[in-house]
Amino acid sequence: MTDWKLPWSASCSCGQIKMRITQPPMVSMACHCRACQRLTGGAYSLTLLIPIEGFEVTEGEPVVGGLHRAELQHSFCPHCKNWLFTRPQGMPFVNFRPTMLEDASWVQPYVDTGVADKLPGVVSGAKHAFDDYPPPDRYDDLMEGFAREGAKPK
Repeated sequence: MTDWKLPWSASCSCGQIKMRITQPPMVSMACHCRACQRLTGGAYSLTLLIPIEGFEVTEGEPVVGGLHRAELQHSFCPHCKNWLFTRPQGMPFVNFRPTMLEDASWVQPYVDTGVADKLPGVVSGAKHAFDDYPPPDRYDDLMEGFAREGAKPK
């Protein structure tokens, strides 16, 4: 797809960690679970699922932090402590925090997850919502829908 205007550059707040994205996201999500609320200090965590082969850290060395779960490796800048991305074990993607992009103005979640914990009054604009995570049999449809009608860079 040529409408993604790739590659994208990204960095943490202090600039010590730099990243590059060379493949389009599979889907965009906002997770409203309590763990994500605590990790972000906000109402939800915004994420782009980026294929593993389309994501790289080009400068600096992130450190593992956050929840320290074996199945989820949360990566942070060791200096400014920004939550940069998460590597879910055994998955073909990286959960990338799109606010690290040079231009994140276009990013809008296509799917809300963890809405059972959603704070009152929070509206993300997502087209689909799930109390927990989408069932595995829904991901193909969600990714196809996102490819067709999800937000893209301007």
